[in-house]
Amino acid sequence: MDQTKAKRRFPWLKLTLGVSLVLNVLVIGMLWGVMTRTSQQGSLLRASVAALPADDRRELRRATGAILRAARDQTAGNTGGSQQMIAALRAEEFDPEAFSDALRQAQDRLLRISDQMHDQLLVKVSEMSPQDRLSYAESLEDRIKHRPWRGGGRERARD
Repeated sequence: MDQTKAKRRFPWLKLTLGVSLVLNVLVIGMLWGVMTRTSQQGSLLRASVAALPADDRRELRRATGAILRAARDQTAGNTGGSQQMIAALRAEEFDPEAFSDALRQAQDRLLRISDQMHDQLLVKVSEMSPQDRLSYAESLEDRIKHRPWRGGGRERARD
């Protein structure tokens, strides 16, 4: 009796299939999370940007990218807020003021970024002709009425 061991042609195949499965589940989970976290009303800001004509939307995204890069550059190396928050959590006696200050710094940073993005959208819409604004209003109204995530039954405020 001649017993020969079967040769494995592709030993990496199981690993590749496993990684592929994990990535697919991860992507599906992220999409599901986005769809279920949005209320029936969705984000009015997201709809406002999506309703813009393609060229304006691209320009606004470039401006937004510049705002985010500038904010990131400002905070690069500045770990004071996060270190303050961690120190407050690790302290023997919790200091709510220190923790609150660190949170407020982070919140202020997000609000500044949001305000700058708001201003960019306002400039873009202000530069539109009355006819373009009317077209934009119709597109926005259509996006608000026909959102794909609508009807999920969850009531969460996201705006």
